[in-house]
Amino acid sequence: MGTLIKLEIRKMLFRKRMFIVWAGVLFLSFIAITDISIQETYADMFNKAYGIVPLMGLMMFMMFSGAYTLEYSSNMAGLMKTTKNGKREIVLAKSVAAGVSASIINLSIFLTMCFSGLSKFHFGGLDLPLKSLWYFGKSGSDMTVLQMILIMVVTIIIGSFFFAQVGLFLSSISKSAAVPFVFGGLIMGLPYIVDDFLQHGLVKYLGVTPLWGMMSCQLARYKVSAITLLILIAIYTAGFILLPKFTLKAFIKEQ
Repeated sequence: MGTLIKLEIRKMLFRKRMFIVWAGVLFLSFIAITDISIQETYADMFNKAYGIVPLMGLMMFMMFSGAYTLEYSSNMAGLMKTTKNGKREIVLAKSVAAGVSASIINLSIFLTMCFSGLSKFHFGGLDLPLKSLWYFGKSGSDMTVLQMILIMVVTIIIGSFFFAQVGLFLSSISKSAAVPFVFGGLIMGLPYIVDDFLQHGLVKYLGVTPLWGMMSCQLARYKVSAITLLILIAIYTAGFILLPKFTLKAFIKEQ
């Protein structure tokens, strides 16, 4: 199993075009943070972290879109399903590899932004409350900058694994890599787009979307209710349980 996972990570992550895009996004992430005052810069850090979500999505679904469609188009599906590793092991290996690869990508982007912002003030002010930053001003949150960063590290990993399952399922039911790329991008990006068109009082309801679950700074910014968080947890739990099962079913059916 470990060997399978490593092979899948190499197939998804270690590709020339991925490295080129990855390097470009990391560069943008580093230079995007402005050096003003400590409160302005740290607020800008969280603002830009959410703002760069479309590029995170682009890179993730570049990895996921061909996970199964390329196997189908090269007639490898039948061979793969007859190996001693078995069908479930193959699906599990792809699932873990996609989650790990997405986590590496997304965390590297977020932490690059954090390093860029925090290093401008020699990593001081980590105990500043979020309510002192304009980005979280209306939240009234006493959570500190450091606490928010650590929470986001955890939720980005969880969200990366969730979107990995979405991407793999779409790939397993598609003949073309374009389909999971487009529809996966829409599933992740729609809340980001809708955000700009909703009134402030309605935006908080986007807290039930997996995107906001991953970029948890939005949950803190809009001070979402406990019920919203419970619904979000239920969506994530259902996704982690059902999507791999649907993927396995689609993989077995494909001839």
